[in-house]
Amino acid sequence: PSATPWPLVRTEVEPQAKERAVRIVETVAGWPRGGAGMQGAQERLAAMKAPTRLAAQAAPVLGDEPEATARVIAAQYGGLQGGRASVLVAYRQWVRRPNGTIKAGGSAFDVRLEEGPGGWEVTALHPARPGRAKREPGDLAQRVLAHDRIHLPPAAAADVRAGTLRPYPMRVLLALADDYEIDVSIVHTGHPRNVFGTTRLSDHTRMRAFDVWAVNGRRVIDAGTPGRLIDGFLRRAVAAGAYNVGGPRQLSGGSYFSDRVHRDHLHIAFNRDD
Repeated sequence: PSATPWPLVRTEVEPQAKERAVRIVETVAGWPRGGAGMQGAQERLAAMKAPTRLAAQAAPVLGDEPEATARVIAAQYGGLQGGRASVLVAYRQWVRRPNGTIKAGGSAFDVRLEEGPGGWEVTALHPARPGRAKREPGDLAQRVLAHDRIHLPPAAAADVRAGTLRPYPMRVLLALADDYEIDVSIVHTGHPRNVFGTTRLSDHTRMRAFDVWAVNGRRVIDAGTPGRLIDGFLRRAVAAGAYNVGGPRQLSGGSYFSDRVHRDHLHIAFNRDD
């Protein structure tokens, strides 16, 4: 597959931060012939005027295969506070093996940035590290993975296979899929351990949350996405058992919240496991 740069929209909250994060991920996770390995990644980062030390942090996604293509699936804010930001980038990756065959994969990064005099710059890359897939994932996990209305990027799918999404969130995800087509962005790995800028453990870390970047094929952040579609999805999630849901607008009720971070995705969290 050819490389296709991920498009930003005019409604971005911090467009420069998100674009910088996305382009860095596209740069380290894809390489032309002759650009494999750590040295190739360092050279590509230097050409972007980005710190070459980021290549070592991206080591889990680098390889010695002759070439690779990366396409970003979704990019969302993991946190915004003062001059610091977290952007969570889920992507697919195709690598060409020496024998010419293609291997499909992908993962996610928690990209950390700081705002300086010249704008937003990447300071760290935290690659997702899903656990090993269970030999027998269980009925719920298999149903989520196989559902044709639930779209999981590679790291999120790996989390489900590894058992790092609790049963109750999976039941609600399946219930929501009865009424909606759901594009998930982040489940467990690839998300900050704590709620950004706090010492409070994230519900993603507790394996009790999933994030959604599009509903019925409509991106949450797009200005043209009907508000009634997104609001209806959030209300349906609460009715199904979610205790804490975030989105681009503040809805009435104690279970809902909205802030700048959640203009581009929906946070669906639970306070029970089963």
